[in-house]
Amino acid sequence: MLNGDSEATASVAAATAPTTDSGREGEGDRVTTVPTDARGYSQLPTSAGDLPDDKPSSESCLSAVNARKVLIGLTIGLSVAISWVAATQFMKSMYSPTFVAPFFVIWFTTNWMIICYPIYIIGAMVLFKERRTAGLKALLKEDLQIYGTEGMLWWHCLRLTGPFCALWMVTNYMYAAALKLKAPTDVTALFVTNTAFIYAFSWIWLEELLILLPARLFSVGLSILGTVLMMWSDGFKGGNVVGVFLALGSAIGAALYKVLFKRFLGDATYGQVSLFLTVLGVFNMVLLAPVMLALVFTGKEVVELPTLPWAFLCGTSALGIVFNFLVNFGIAITYPLLISLANIVGIPINAVIDTAFRDIDLGALKIVGSLLIIGGFVIMLLPESWQMRVACWTEGSEPCRRQRRPERLPNIQLNEDQVERGEATGQEASNRDMTATA
Repeated sequence: MLNGDSEATASVAAATAPTTDSGREGEGDRVTTVPTDARGYSQLPTSAGDLPDDKPSSESCLSAVNARKVLIGLTIGLSVAISWVAATQFMKSMYSPTFVAPFFVIWFTTNWMIICYPIYIIGAMVLFKERRTAGLKALLKEDLQIYGTEGMLWWHCLRLTGPFCALWMVTNYMYAAALKLKAPTDVTALFVTNTAFIYAFSWIWLEELLILLPARLFSVGLSILGTVLMMWSDGFKGGNVVGVFLALGSAIGAALYKVLFKRFLGDATYGQVSLFLTVLGVFNMVLLAPVMLALVFTGKEVVELPTLPWAFLCGTSALGIVFNFLVNFGIAITYPLLISLANIVGIPINAVIDTAFRDIDLGALKIVGSLLIIGGFVIMLLPESWQMRVACWTEGSEPCRRQRRPERLPNIQLNEDQVERGEATGQEASNRDMTATA
């Protein structure tokens, strides 16, 4: 399920951001929605000469810090996986003869996104002294920059948030509809292929340096082969094929959402992302309510109020909020790679639940197909420098390079004077402050 723009954000970075010899991006210290350093290497010095003489050796200091960071990352990553699995299983359990309404489910759960920005404001004021000192007005002014220097005008909101709201609904609708026809294990495994689509779309739309690496092409091939095997396991007919295409459609939609978010919103702060999700929730509640009511009253979706599964609906919505904040919090304080691997962990957890509680036989072809998709996901996340070594490429000799000048929406571009002077925006300064505080 696509919760916010945060799911698999480390995958976007792994598929698009070139790495340096030191293993860090030049701006890897920013707190961004799509981190520029997919590997999340520590910013600590890496040699004894970089440390003062009165400090412990770099190896012992670095290993202790990294061990703590890895432990935190594993804990948060497991929590992300559990919240994703639980939300998926709850959504699957909603369906019954008296309730078959995937659009209503997504409309209801998306409405909960309205609380994202209020939660962020409370957290920022409680946890960060600098925020309390600056005041709520300064915080709001900074976060409103996502809609341009003129603030939150209705036209800017509609132009920027409206298309993402529509893409969000279509993507999540296909995910929910696929769960009606396929087991959660199948749907989550197929959804992981969004990493391959992210790489393909990044080559087309992201204004960054991209290198067509053989390893990444191989990972795309593995994902395609795994998908074919999963279709073959249930036969190429009926609802099975429809469920597979719906799951793949949700993966494509999620990839489009993440890549276009990166293209048009760039390195947004967490406050700006939270505000964006709140506005998206408002748009969903107001603009898509007529569509939801039309589907219910025309009988296209079956919703009987006396038997409405409130527990599953509210549980899925709450887990979506938890998932979203865990991913963003985890990326900020630990290795993004550990957070992105939660996608892989979710597949075997779903498999255990499906086998134990739903009496679903996975079958050999499904298992092999899932492993191939997981293999493609892992290869896509490998550091670019490793993939270049495997391809026997050296720095400066990589073929198939592509780099274009970055572009953003006109209303959120820096003015020419700021660009010429090289001044940091308030958003960038805030990112660095929040990184230091965290």
